[in-house]
Formats: sequence, structure tokens, C-alpha cells
Amino acid sequence: MSGSDAPPPTTGGALSAAQVARLGALHILFGHQSVGGNIIDGLSDIDRDGEPMPLAVTRALRVDSAPPGKGVLAHEWVGENGAPESKLSAVGKALSGSAQGANVAVVKFCYSDFQADTDPDALFAGYQAQIAVWQARYRGVTFVHVTAPMVRPEGVAMGLLRTLRGRFTMRGRAAKVARYNERLRAAYRGREPVFDLAAYEAAGPDAPFLHAAFTDDGEHLNAVGRRVVAGRFLHFLADSVAPLVDR
Repeated sequence: MSGSDAPPPTTGGALSAAQVARLGALHILFGHQSVGGNIIDGLSDIDRDGEPMPLAVTRALRVDSAPPGKGVLAHEWVGENGAPESKLSAVGKALSGSAQGANVAVVKFCYSDFQADTDPDALFAGYQAQIAVWQARYRGVTFVHVTAPMVRPEGVAMGLLRTLRGRFTMRGRAAKVARYNERLRAAYRGREPVFDLAAYEAAGPDAPFLHAAFTDDGEHLNAVGRRVVAGRFLHFLADSVAPLVDR
């Protein structure tokens, strides 16, 4: 099976005691827009269900508010969709200001950053250049790379209508997102921490679209999808990011 016919992934299970302990050392800065907000909601779901939540989640780009024994995930909606450079700018300001104590930084682009005139290669080149500047400037920060979130295509009739009207289709957007994600994986996977959001959303790195079970509108994560991705995010932070911070 492939694409949207593949079974969706699971959350990865409950965190172990060792994972909980590792997460408690993280002070994470997370800049995002709506799909990032879905992930934050998924973390709230996990916490509400009584599973271990070793991160204090706060909506403010400050990392100095963790209670004793817990790490902190300081997040905020940053920049504007369609203007990815504004998201980089907002995170950069936080790194040099309110979030100076961060030891992990994450900036996530959105599917909305991929418009009809977007060049995915140029967008990735700009992202990569900014990350390189930050890595040289903030030696104590581990930067996490995130693949851009997937979407589902509209139906055949709607896609044809949009094309006839000269409008950008969701299928076209998905192709641009996929190209950007290919570049990001090729550049960083196996070398630096990559949270493959798109792969978890689509149930595999080669699946072209957001899994039908994970969305109600074809763009955002529903209650099922957000919990799965949030669980995977916690495991990724504990297993792939925390050991780098501890070095």
C-alpha cells in the first residue's frame, strides 16, 4: 500500500522514564502557524489523557518559565503565512532576545508558504542560509529541521475548475511542498535532527498527500492526526534531540 491507502502511524506509545528524564532538560523555542498549533493541541490532548508530559507548554517566546523538574516548550504563531522570511525573522529576534536561554530551536514553515509563484529550491536555500548563520552565532542551540506539512488534493472537478480559472490547486501546492521536503531531507537527514512532519502526516515519506484519517478539511490535523503527530514529536525530541543537547 502507498499514499493515502497506507495505514496511519501510531503515536509511538507512552514515554519511558528515561525519555521523560531527557525531555526535562530541554528549553525549546518553537515558531509556527496553524499546523504547529494543531501539534500543540495534540500535546494538550496527551496531557489531558494522563500520559507523561515532561514539558511545560507555554504560549510565549520565553524559555525561563519551566517548573522544577520539567522542560519547557515555548511556542508562538510567528510571522505571516505566505511570507516565510517573516517567520525566520521572528524566531531570530526571539533567539537574541526573549528566548536567549533556549537550547533547542524549531521554526516550521506552513503549506500556505507555498504559492503558485513559490520556488521550493529558492525557499530552501534561504532557509538553509539562515540556519547556517544561526548555528555559527548560537553555539549552544540545537536547531531542529521540520518538513513542511502536507495537504490533500481537491476532487477532480474542483481541480479542473480551479485550473480553468487560473487558480493554484492543492495538487500543485502538494508538489511544491514535496520538492521542498526532498531538499530538506537530502541536506540534513542523518547529519542533523529532522522531524519529518510530512512523513507522519502522510503515513510514509513517499506518500504524496495528507492522510485522509488525519484531517477534516484537507489542510489541518484533526483530533486523531494531531495526537499522533504530537506523540511522535515527543519521542523525536527525547530520542533524537535531547542526546545532542546533553553532549
